Amino acid sequence: MNVLLCVACGRRVTEPVRLLPEVPERPGYDGTPGDDGRRHAPATLPRGTYAVDPEPSGAPFVPREDQDEDTYEGAYPGGPWMSEGSALLVAAGPRNTYVLHPDDVVGLAPHPDSDRLGGCCGPTGHNGVNRVCGCGAEVATDFGDCYGPYEIHFDPGAVRPGAAV
Repeated sequence: MNVLLCVACGRRVTEPVRLLPEVPERPGYDGTPGDDGRRHAPATLPRGTYAVDPEPSGAPFVPREDQDEDTYEGAYPGGPWMSEGSALLVAAGPRNTYVLHPDDVVGLAPHPDSDRLGGCCGPTGHNGVNRVCGCGAEVATDFGDCYGPYEIHFDPGAVRPGAAV
């Protein structure tokens, strides 16, 4: 078991978690409230696990090279369609992020820039890193709105795995 630690201050920012070999397929979502009454998709990862996502995660979003709508699956895996003018957009944020169930996160606060916290039922993650460590370091992007995946991505440059004690 591991925990993720803030690179800036060394604080633990997750519960103990076990590494999975890959990010599981993101579950579908029908828009109905979950058992907790909140409107978000089922979590991508089970509690107590994490995975490394090789795909780009979150902001910035850039025009997709192939603008064919028939092959476009969204701005990021499990995410919505995004466009700017007539250009379809895709995530160009960090690769190899650590993906976790949002309930496995500890000691994080919302980003002080309220523009990064937008969403109707939870944070979208579309405006960049939206969670900070207690020391103020930007460490994670929470995707928890009603029309995308339910997961949190830690920037691999902001955290490091450490042994759970």
